[in-house]
Amino acid sequence: MHSPNTLGSVKRALPALIVLLALAACGDDGGSSTSRAGLATTTTGAVPSPTTTAVTSTTGPPATTTTQPEPIPLDEVGELTIEPVGDRLPTPIFLTVRADDERLYVANQNGVIDSMTDSGEDLQVVLDLRDKVWFANERGLLGLAFHPSDPERMFVHYSRSGDYATMIEEYHLPVDAVAADPDPVRTILTHRQPAANHNGGMLAFGPDGYLYIALGDGGGGGDTYGNGQDPFTILGAILRIDVDGGEPFAIPDDNPFADGEDGAPEVWLWGLRNPWRFSFDGGAMWIADVGQRSWEEIDLVPPGRGGANLGWPILEGSHCFDGPQSRCDDNDFISPVHEYSHEEGRCSVTGGYVYRGSDHPDLVDAYFFGDYCSGEIMVIRVGEGTVVDSRVFDVGIGTLTSFGVDHDGELYVMAGNQVYRVGFEA
Repeated sequence: MHSPNTLGSVKRALPALIVLLALAACGDDGGSSTSRAGLATTTTGAVPSPTTTAVTSTTGPPATTTTQPEPIPLDEVGELTIEPVGDRLPTPIFLTVRADDERLYVANQNGVIDSMTDSGEDLQVVLDLRDKVWFANERGLLGLAFHPSDPERMFVHYSRSGDYATMIEEYHLPVDAVAADPDPVRTILTHRQPAANHNGGMLAFGPDGYLYIALGDGGGGGDTYGNGQDPFTILGAILRIDVDGGEPFAIPDDNPFADGEDGAPEVWLWGLRNPWRFSFDGGAMWIADVGQRSWEEIDLVPPGRGGANLGWPILEGSHCFDGPQSRCDDNDFISPVHEYSHEEGRCSVTGGYVYRGSDHPDLVDAYFFGDYCSGEIMVIRVGEGTVVDSRVFDVGIGTLTSFGVDHDGELYVMAGNQVYRVGFEA
């Protein structure tokens, strides 16, 4: 999961979650925000302009093609607010929805998946994996996804008790059922982890119908195990597999290393440190890759860039980390579209979503993300491959672990033991 340098100094962090996420890269309630226009540093990557976007989403509103008018500056959109949704939960780590079901599904890091209404009522246990999940520090139940065309199929990403291996499993949640069948339909993937940190955790279906899985570089610090620049390992990578075409899965024919000659067949993108959260907007993929000691990065990968190398550990963000300089200057790496430093109490990026809801039309096309330590929610707009506008909102929370989105494209954030709905006020 996250790998901050300075979690021990975060005074607002809840004690349980300090333990939960405080693995170093070097080894309250809702309310309105205060804000700053602009972020510390932006960089340019080769990405498409989002001003006219064909939207395809597996966890948001239906696909549409719209042309947005020129947006107002982000410092004029009002103040961001967060509203608690329901009661506090044990360890909320992710929120998602499934097709033909209005309930919100929340994965807790301790191994329990809950569901509730969008007002936070009628809390129900969907699946209890506590006997199988090792919950400590960066390990636990880390990801949850529903099949986009067969919503009875539920996929989980967790750390296995006993040997701490990464597990991807499928479960069956019948339509209109409160709880899933407790026994897995099948195990999709098992992979031993060499260290306790950098487990990745995200999994999501892309617009192509394939399942994407994020795995960190194996942990330690500074790419201890040499996985970042090794395309033959599935660590330090985002995988792309077909869970409909084989047992336990098939390799899509257009995966960059499908034949296994130049890399692991499952690998879609490589050169990542710890891609804790990613999301899709149309065919583009937004990745928040947690940094080592100085820089957090947002990567925007255009459609069709399977096989791209994002540079870790040669680079941390756009900065030379484990040179030589000739490698740091390698134009074959995808550069971050945005990065920020570990100043002002920041330590670990939490990726989010491009806003596609209808409640706040001035924010359509803007990408939301945050920092685990500072609790700030950050927003950027990208046009012609570069950040053209940005803003930081300090909403007074710490341990910002994840974002979520509902069927309407409205945003949620998880921090501490609480799920919050994101809003704006003039």
